[in-house]
Amino acid sequence: MINVRVNKISKSLILLFFVTFTLFASGCTEKNLSADKIAAQMIEKENNIEDYSYVMNVTYYYGEKTTTTEFKTMFKKPNLVKNIAMESGKENGTYFVSDGEFAWTYAPDTNTVLKTKIPEAQKLGKSEYAQFINEFLNDTNVTLLGMEDIDDRSAFILETIPKEKTEDYQLVGRTKIWVDKETWTPLKYEVYDSNKNLTIKIELRDLKVNTGIPDSEFIFDIPEGAKIKTVDLGEVLKQPEELTLEEAREQASFEILTPEYMPEDYAFNYSTVYNNSEIVPDGQAVETVILTYVKGEDSIFLTETLYEDEPQNPVAFDTAEDIEINGVEGKYLALGDMNILRWKMGNVELSLNAPLEKAEILKIANSISANE
Repeated sequence: MINVRVNKISKSLILLFFVTFTLFASGCTEKNLSADKIAAQMIEKENNIEDYSYVMNVTYYYGEKTTTTEFKTMFKKPNLVKNIAMESGKENGTYFVSDGEFAWTYAPDTNTVLKTKIPEAQKLGKSEYAQFINEFLNDTNVTLLGMEDIDDRSAFILETIPKEKTEDYQLVGRTKIWVDKETWTPLKYEVYDSNKNLTIKIELRDLKVNTGIPDSEFIFDIPEGAKIKTVDLGEVLKQPEELTLEEAREQASFEILTPEYMPEDYAFNYSTVYNNSEIVPDGQAVETVILTYVKGEDSIFLTETLYEDEPQNPVAFDTAEDIEINGVEGKYLALGDMNILRWKMGNVELSLNAPLEKAEILKIANSISANE
């Protein structure tokens, strides 16, 4: 569940880049900005952008723990994309390249290439772009807060707040964007959760627009000896089938565990089974089963995962509370209304996500045991 939300956040941040650049490049700096005016300016300015590049530094905050990533991005119309992971200012060999028809992702540690066919539904044309922008801005309040100096440069401060508190609001409750007054370039982003805690900071460097990036930058050269896996993204992006518990047990390669205790009025709704072995580098495959229990609009998710190789602990859990479940060490993390308990039973990792108090979540977890 955390990975799903992080992906949503990443897509929103990419869109915020366009919002900031096109809005301020148009010179639109009114105190209260209407969604219609912003959308019109964005669509107009987007027509004048042929390519751009920048280096992005992203810092994630989990309590006292911080993690920083950096990557270089290039984009050229209509749909050429290149992302290169960076470490200490240098390329680390991990990269993603797309020509709009196919995408290649290279993992140097396993010398594996994923070649992905991009379905028509995922190609963003001008009409779809306009619709996407309008929908985003209609769901968001955009305000100019004032001015502030960043690195001796005067910058506008832009704030975006969701109009409705959706499931992602606890992680993305407010975003602040600093835009250079002289060049209209976005300099920094800060994302805050619903409790006003800073969760993500993004700093952009070396932003260049319409420099004439050659098409050759987006040609993928397969590294010598690399293993290639071909993926149909249309199949990957399909919603997993909702299964009964019996159907899930027939599909899964490991024993599915179920709780003996469930809070009053929560009932099993459906399960899903997912195996990503065909779309990831060797050694990174996982098989996941998710059991969903529902009470009205509230849901409890019990996720059970079998890894091909021992996974690293998610960074978010570095600051989580140590806790014991049936004599096994686990981690408890409070994330707004949705709290998470994570532990292992044998070679299966379990994660319990629920809008419940810790005591209730522990009661559910302690009622889970392997069949004799």
